[in-house]
Amino acid sequence: MLAMKRLVVFIGITLCLTLSLSAVTQEGYVKTIARKGKPGVPVEGTVIRVRGSHNAVESRQNGDFSLLLAALQNGEPYTIASIYKAGYEPAEQELIGRKLPCSNIVPLEILLVNSAELRAEKEAIARKARENVERYYLSQYERLEQQLQDARLTQQEFAQRVEQLEVLYERFEPLLQNMSDKLARTDYNRLDSLTLLIQNAIEEGNPQEAERLVREKGDLEARETAIREQEQRMAQEQHRLDEAAAQLDEQRARHDRDKRELADDYYRLYAAFLARFLNDSADFYIRKRAALDTLDIDCQLQAGQFVRDIRNDKEAAQTYFDRAYRLAQKQYGEMSGQMATTCSELGLLAKQRNDGDNALYWYQRSLAIRINVRGKNAPAVAEVLNNMGELYSAQKDYKQAMKMHQRARKINEKTYGPHSLQTAVNINNIGGVCFKTGDYNQARRLFEQVRAIYEETSDVAPRLIAHNDTNLGGVWFKTGDYDKAIDAFTRAYQGYLRTLGPNHPWTRNAYRLMQLTDRKLHNSK
Repeated sequence: MLAMKRLVVFIGITLCLTLSLSAVTQEGYVKTIARKGKPGVPVEGTVIRVRGSHNAVESRQNGDFSLLLAALQNGEPYTIASIYKAGYEPAEQELIGRKLPCSNIVPLEILLVNSAELRAEKEAIARKARENVERYYLSQYERLEQQLQDARLTQQEFAQRVEQLEVLYERFEPLLQNMSDKLARTDYNRLDSLTLLIQNAIEEGNPQEAERLVREKGDLEARETAIREQEQRMAQEQHRLDEAAAQLDEQRARHDRDKRELADDYYRLYAAFLARFLNDSADFYIRKRAALDTLDIDCQLQAGQFVRDIRNDKEAAQTYFDRAYRLAQKQYGEMSGQMATTCSELGLLAKQRNDGDNALYWYQRSLAIRINVRGKNAPAVAEVLNNMGELYSAQKDYKQAMKMHQRARKINEKTYGPHSLQTAVNINNIGGVCFKTGDYNQARRLFEQVRAIYEETSDVAPRLIAHNDTNLGGVWFKTGDYDKAIDAFTRAYQGYLRTLGPNHPWTRNAYRLMQLTDRKLHNSK
């Protein structure tokens, strides 16, 4: 019975609100610092952990690593919680705990220094610096002694000056340790040739040479003036860019409003033509809307539904649904209502293409997502179960079909009540399975139960009543009660004719069934 194949017209359910998920993969590498005669080399097995994450990553043999920064976008901050490699420590200790901008373009460089080598270099640098300080201390002490001998200082003044000199010497030691630590952690690869000479002069205990080389870079006051002027120009440029950005944001917002308004007008024209069954014009405007905004998942889904169900253009529908799938992945993530809806639509398309295995795959994905997002007793779950029941029924797996429809019925009865239109859909589909398995008495009871629900409800769509008449007519026809069958088919035909017109397939099918039953009725008399 042709009318039994599509008892329910499935429409896209309202998408659930979900948080937009995003992520950045921050690439990076670990290597040792370059020192005199020792180039930097990659370090394998360094453990890097990000604050707020329980997952750590290890650097690979070439020193590379990848951090998946969930719920972040490019430029947003993240923080390194720890960096560990036995026998090593970070050359830049301030890297740990500092907010870093994430980027899927610019890699993060982590420099390590061998702890034993660091201690040795620090001590060597400190020793040479200390020797210079001690020479300075001795020269100052000798100068004070000479002043005492020349009677330019009293004994009391001499003692005070020496005490001041010793206090200064004692205070210098912590500063020397900090300086030697910073110098020993410097990566030579980050220095230009002149700066490297300055670094070496300081490390080798030749501060006079370091001073001379620094001054070779140019007058310090002039360099500072240039920096201040550069900062001022940058501030002015930033102000100009901020104003331009504000204007651009305003233009973008106006563009988005105009684009949404045009898309809505395309949809209004689509709806106006669809309501008059002018499908060519409806097709034109729903496609225009989808082409206008290829980043709006709803536009793609609705266009796909129309061209699949009304125009029977399965290739175009595949294009729209594939685009919707990519948008759902990128904008909302795998476990979202948008992804579940897209999977359902792809499943229905595969079913219409008689690709049962693919249809089942998409339905099962949709079902798993909806159970995860909304819970196992959500109406959205019942909607997928209903579709799966229709698929199993088309494959003549009536046992599984009945199981799916009964699960859907329990959910809708619990959510909406046993006499709701939503439950009536499930009862109707269970009746359809009974009809296909030859249990006509049970099918009739279920279809009559559906009719009773319709009669209790004031806002039932006329096509649903016509569907019910068609189904009841099919039962009476199969059981040989042609009088009741022709009455039911006639009511169905009149209902379809009033609402869908004479050329709709449902109208034509009801008319054909009415004529077939009329012939059977006359032949039986």
